[in-house]
Amino acid sequence: MIGVGGLIGGGIFSVLGVISTFTGPYSYLSYVITGVIALITVYSYQKLNLKWCDPGGEYTCVQNAFPNSKLQNLGPFIGILLYFGYIVTMALYAYTFSVYFILMFNIEYSFYIIGIIITLLISILTILNLKGVKESARVQSILVFVYIGIFLIFIFLGFGFAMQNTDRMLINIGLDSESITNINIMGIILGSSCILISYEGFQLIAYGSHEMEDREGGLKMMKFALIVAMVIYCMVGFTTMAILGVSGVIGEEVHEAEVSIALAALISIGILGMFLIIFGALLSTTSALNATILGSSRLAYMMAKDEVLPQKISKINKNKVPYVSIIITGFISIILALFTGGALAIAGLAGLIFAQIFFIINFTNFKVRKETGSNAIIPIVGMILTASFFSILIVFSVVNFYQEIYSLVSFIIMELATIFFVLHIKRKNGKTSNKN
Repeated sequence: MIGVGGLIGGGIFSVLGVISTFTGPYSYLSYVITGVIALITVYSYQKLNLKWCDPGGEYTCVQNAFPNSKLQNLGPFIGILLYFGYIVTMALYAYTFSVYFILMFNIEYSFYIIGIIITLLISILTILNLKGVKESARVQSILVFVYIGIFLIFIFLGFGFAMQNTDRMLINIGLDSESITNINIMGIILGSSCILISYEGFQLIAYGSHEMEDREGGLKMMKFALIVAMVIYCMVGFTTMAILGVSGVIGEEVHEAEVSIALAALISIGILGMFLIIFGALLSTTSALNATILGSSRLAYMMAKDEVLPQKISKINKNKVPYVSIIITGFISIILALFTGGALAIAGLAGLIFAQIFFIINFTNFKVRKETGSNAIIPIVGMILTASFFSILIVFSVVNFYQEIYSLVSFIIMELATIFFVLHIKRKNGKTSNKN
């Protein structure tokens, strides 16, 4: 439930419509492509976590993989970068929640209203996480079951509606001869790069692997959770496109593209269908946000214990909850979400961060493949594909600088902050060695 809940959030509800400007009618193919790349990376995650497991997840794995070597600073680097990635992810979930909340209550779209909703949502979930893991997990299980049921209803009834006019449906999903002739391969790949954030939640399972009775079986759930999310993403994207077509999915304004699934439900099922999708969007973004606060706060806690981050962040309360880490995580995510550049801007920023993280995980598993018992080819393929995604997003951000200035500037700031912390740790370790 933590894995599925961490995966299915803003990555489908608000991003599907906006990437269609690149992909045309083939947005559902982008979810397949990115899903396959994530599945390749899952192999490395599982191998590394079976060898080295701790509440720190991939940070701990990379840290333990390169002790006292030239690559020993790669652990702190991925840890801090991952923490920033989670903050960006939470910003997308909170932003998506606010857009659908406004739609549900027919509130006028404005920066101030979105800001209030974002602040309240993250604050409430931060308080919930301060209560402990058990309370968070119970809420998580209920939310996941309910919104998966809503997705299945939409897919079944929505596809049935689209099938009433098969000729129109084939045009909408790009399977007519004209669309196939003019297919934009680069647009589909660019769209795939922008939705990497949709597939980052599976690794949240790794943070609890050290507590599992059947650790190997538990880690296999990363692959299972990702496959479940991938199937749902593709079917929801396919159904939405089959109902609306490209022009309907994109809409006339950006915030219309961010709620295209709700519009598809309205047309195919009626007002009740639209309400169910909005309700599902609110549940799934809340669930994903809850899971990400849980994982990211534990990551910050572990890095603080290792003195990568200030030690005060490692403080725990009477419930053994890292309350300082949770509060700081919630506060930073509110700030980032309030000054967001919209769903696509956040997704692009997250794509740049997680492409690096996936690359490092595949690289690490390749380097220690003898210790983890891994096949060398799989992580190599993972490195090539994730490096390609990163390059595509960088080029796109530079070429469209004025449009993508939020993503590019935010990424540069986070990258520099990560490098600063790593150099600080390196200098600190150097001083300690000299004293000894």
